[in-house]
Amino acid sequence: MGKNMIEILEQQELIQKIIDAGYGELVDVFLSNESQVYTKKGRLNKSGACRVLGYKTKQLEDALEACRNILSKETSP
Repeated sequence: MGKNMIEILEQQELIQKIIDAGYGELVDVFLSNESQVYTKKGRLNKSGACRVLGYKTKQLEDALEACRNILSKETSP
């Protein structure tokens, strides 16, 4: 197993933690609707993501913050 495969497995584990925490719809939308939820430069388009998800801006921001918290717990030493 090379370093790339290990990194991929670690990323999959982190994504699964987010899904297990109840944010599977968010993950699905971000991965399945790239042209609508990301800008051409690869930044998150909050308006586009809110449209696809049917969320208000505050709902999206709260969900993203919760995901950040999950990731920070998993990635901190």
